[in-house]
Amino acid sequence: MSESRITVDDLTFRYPGSETPVLRDCSVTIEAGTFTAVVGGNGSGKTTLCKTFNGLIPQFFDGAFEGQVTVAGTDTREADVAELSRQVGYVFQDFENQLVESTVRDEVEFAPLNHGLEDYEERATRGLEIVGLEHLDDRFIWELSGGQQHLVALASVLAMDPAFIVVDEPAAQLDPQNARAVYDQLRTLHEEYNKTIIVIEHHAEYIAEY
Repeated sequence: MSESRITVDDLTFRYPGSETPVLRDCSVTIEAGTFTAVVGGNGSGKTTLCKTFNGLIPQFFDGAFEGQVTVAGTDTREADVAELSRQVGYVFQDFENQLVESTVRDEVEFAPLNHGLEDYEERATRGLEIVGLEHLDDRFIWELSGGQQHLVALASVLAMDPAFIVVDEPAAQLDPQNARAVYDQLRTLHEEYNKTIIVIEHHAEYIAEY
């Protein structure tokens, strides 16, 4: 479909209290089925850009917003964040803070249950199976390693079956072995499950082969 893409047109965004835009006249198109890296140094606007994909900017983060961002033909200023989360899943850099339930299964069921999806249990099971954590579904979140918690956050995103998955700097919070495991998982999602992957990163060595 021609609209199965994220399109950013002439986007400029400035946070309140700042005189300098963090993004200026930014335009990019991310086609469905691609594996894209958003690369740059700290403070270069990588995360700001990607938070416009699911409407967090400008709906939750105030600022001067000019231009347009569309996801599958929907203007992100006109659709609420909950609606956009069914199209764009987001694993934050501080992923521990997006885990809100006590156990692994409750966490992965949380989003589809709150969206009123009757098959929330099946969705959670599928998400856990994809990331290889189905055997830990009754474990408490605090019992897991950082790498496992990151995969739980990813499974929670997968439970909503979004077309686009954004992962914010996985290498920043994980040791090299777990960071590699996350990238291998993202490759599987891209190649075997036809997910569009968008990774925010400044460690070029992690993304070069992907």
